[in-house]
Amino acid sequence: MIKQERIEAVKHGVDLVQLIKSRGIELKKKGKGYVGLCPFHAEETPSFSVNPAQNLWQCFGCNTGGDAIRFVELFDKMSFPEAVEKLDGTPSAPAQPAPPAAPVRGAEPLTAKLIKLLARVIEFYHKTFSEDGRAREYLAGRCITDNALFAAHCVGFANGTLLNVLPQDGDVIDGLKELGILNDRGGEHFYGCATFPLYDLVGNPAGIYGRRIEAMDNGESPPHLYLTGPRRGLFNRQAVRSHKEIILTEAIIDSLTLMSAGIHNTIPCYGTNGLTADHLALFKQYPPESLAIAFDGDSTGRQAAETAALRLAYEGINAHSMRLPDDEDINSLFSLTADAKRQFMELLHQANPKNPKGVVEEKQEPETKADSFTPTDYGFTATISGRRYEVRGIAKGDSKLKATVKGIGGDGGKKRFHVDTVDFYSARSRAFLVKGLCDLFNDPDELITRDLERLAEQCESWQEPETTASAAVPEMLETDREAALAFLKNPDMFTEILADFETLGYTGEEMNKLLCYLAAVSRKIDEPISVMIQSRSAAGKSFLQDTVLSMIPEGDCIKYTRLTDQALFYKDSNSLAHKILAVEELDGMNGAIYSIRAIQSSKKITIAYTGKDAATGKLKTEENTVEGPLSVFITTTKTDIDGETASRFVFLSIDESREMTERILAKQRRNYTRAGIVAKIEGNGVRQKHQNASRLLQPLKVINPYADLLTFTSHSLRARRDHVKYQNLILAITYLYQYQREQISIEHGGNSLECVIATLADIAKANEIAGEVLGRSLDELSPPSRRLLALIKEMVDADTGKEKKLTEYRFNRRQIREYSGWSDFQVRTHMTELEELEYIFATSGKRGKEYVYELIYTGGGEDGRPFLVGLIDMEQLKKKAEEAGVGEW
Repeated sequence: MIKQERIEAVKHGVDLVQLIKSRGIELKKKGKGYVGLCPFHAEETPSFSVNPAQNLWQCFGCNTGGDAIRFVELFDKMSFPEAVEKLDGTPSAPAQPAPPAAPVRGAEPLTAKLIKLLARVIEFYHKTFSEDGRAREYLAGRCITDNALFAAHCVGFANGTLLNVLPQDGDVIDGLKELGILNDRGGEHFYGCATFPLYDLVGNPAGIYGRRIEAMDNGESPPHLYLTGPRRGLFNRQAVRSHKEIILTEAIIDSLTLMSAGIHNTIPCYGTNGLTADHLALFKQYPPESLAIAFDGDSTGRQAAETAALRLAYEGINAHSMRLPDDEDINSLFSLTADAKRQFMELLHQANPKNPKGVVEEKQEPETKADSFTPTDYGFTATISGRRYEVRGIAKGDSKLKATVKGIGGDGGKKRFHVDTVDFYSARSRAFLVKGLCDLFNDPDELITRDLERLAEQCESWQEPETTASAAVPEMLETDREAALAFLKNPDMFTEILADFETLGYTGEEMNKLLCYLAAVSRKIDEPISVMIQSRSAAGKSFLQDTVLSMIPEGDCIKYTRLTDQALFYKDSNSLAHKILAVEELDGMNGAIYSIRAIQSSKKITIAYTGKDAATGKLKTEENTVEGPLSVFITTTKTDIDGETASRFVFLSIDESREMTERILAKQRRNYTRAGIVAKIEGNGVRQKHQNASRLLQPLKVINPYADLLTFTSHSLRARRDHVKYQNLILAITYLYQYQREQISIEHGGNSLECVIATLADIAKANEIAGEVLGRSLDELSPPSRRLLALIKEMVDADTGKEKKLTEYRFNRRQIREYSGWSDFQVRTHMTELEELEYIFATSGKRGKEYVYELIYTGGGEDGRPFLVGLIDMEQLKKKAEEAGVGEW
């Protein structure tokens, strides 16, 4: 056994420059060191560097390096003891006492100021890694893709933007240069590298390893970089606290590969000669029961593994060398080999036969309890080794994974807790939470850090629970479920809805009530219907809205009295999706109507706002996206609604007639009678029935097999939006009838879509409601214009009876004058009114040319009820369906 004192004397007592030159290697002076061609691999550009001040050498081409002993080992192809003997000159003692080693510059621990600055750099590089995808793509090419792993180890990327965010004062720049983050020219030392922070034994930042990504490798800079000076710090040092066996790899990429495969008991060296004093100190502080050395499967790696085993044995650490396949490293083995984990574990077993089948055993924590993760409506709860957590408010993004984490400690009446919102992809954010949880649980930070890694994994895989029948039904009583299903299976469902409105105290307004009810149901489909209820004050518009909303589950409706301009932009991502947003008065919305219009059209809204960077304290641009779709209910006394807003809503007008007022007064008087009291009691059951029915509605797609056969007026731009409202009304009716309609599955792209089929009855009901709420009344016309319209229709019907289509028939004013006997003045005056109200359409007639018209009005409204121009007659639709081969569903 060679004493350590002798080894240190040999390393520092040899003139390394002269030793290398004595082997025929030409070295040229460069700055404070020397460079030359590497003797260990073929190269044309010098990458072999010698540092005489530290008596160390390094090749940045093949990533070999070390001291004088290591150079003789490799060049003269001998073992570590033989190299010591050769350099020493005698088998027992140095020929001459070696001078004491000069103190190596930078060997002392970093100052608190430099530690803080290095932590800011690490945090910034980690943030850049999340935002700039190039380093992530590089690691993905090496089959390393675990976001939780990147977050736990604060993996970063230096893309050259560091100085854009750090203060440009002299102290900061000097500190960055002292650390080696900036070179002498002020450039970033790690530019173009994926970065991996290294930490000392107590968890302080101590160094960085940089691996240049291929996309930014110019062939001139070394692919592997560290901070200047001796290697400081360790990667994944926590592994020794929780595992009996440690796997020592040659490189950080190799350890990340193992961790990606679920093997977390690994700590990397820094190349073949990268076993440092920090490694030895860690293994002495937390001695592993065994240590497997898994260096590369080439001659250099195997010889370096033997040398490392001797070093570890000298320190009293039991080490075994694994033999990887020839010319394979761990990353290539896992990237290119099927069932690589099983093969690796067999190699691990071969290195240490005492470990059956390569089983990786964890050190058991005292009084360990079974771990569990339980989903909740708001997130999940977790118990990890007896430590209890509640996680809620999970928000995912490409560069963030936020959640509110509550740690619960103590028992009985002595419960304590620590709660904070954390971004799992932010090292700084995690560090604050770890500190608070360590104080709460009185456990070391290594254990809490492992807990957060597992919580991050759960958050990444967590999916927000959908409002489905399977989630809601278990909470219903069987009697409530049966009542809700009976309603959904009632063929005369709309009659029951209207009767229930009467029970709840709302009388009359049948079509308005049905439309509002369908709009509320439509929140669950992809194209919800939004409603604006117009009337004068005290007419009952708010009562209609509130009555409908009372029949919807509480969590599916969000009601506001007033909205500020940007209030919706700061909602949680999914807080509005498939919900109802109700606002009491349009006047209370201010500028928020813009965000409502945006989310109605685009199904989401996004805001860019200024926030503070957690790493630098500087202001930066943040984004927040709120997802839709949603149904919007608004009441208003206004009559002049701007076109952009009006086009997105179905407008309902409250009946303000004297007859309706009398019906309302009678209903109000009835509320004070015995029957009224009973109705109020029954109203609770009615609301519960409809809420349960809403919960039972499955998230299905709706197919309308008759869609291509339907008609709609196309003579105004408004028709482009009204047509969508009409189609969505059909979908909402079919969706509500899903328990009575045929359902099919559509397979597409490996996914299965469950769909419900619309029927002719659904379209007939939609036509009835649309005619009432989207249509108009002939009473809008002046009596002369109404008479002229009837005459024009008589004329057109007489001519189109000769097998000529209505849409192809054209007529002019002269024909109207001849048929009606009216004067030119009368015809011109009332034709203008008919054209403005879209009963006729002028196909030509400008700039002195003859006016030619088309009749849009096809009949209806003679009884004074509203009607919608252009809808196909149901008998005609049935005939067209039969001709097209579309059967009744």
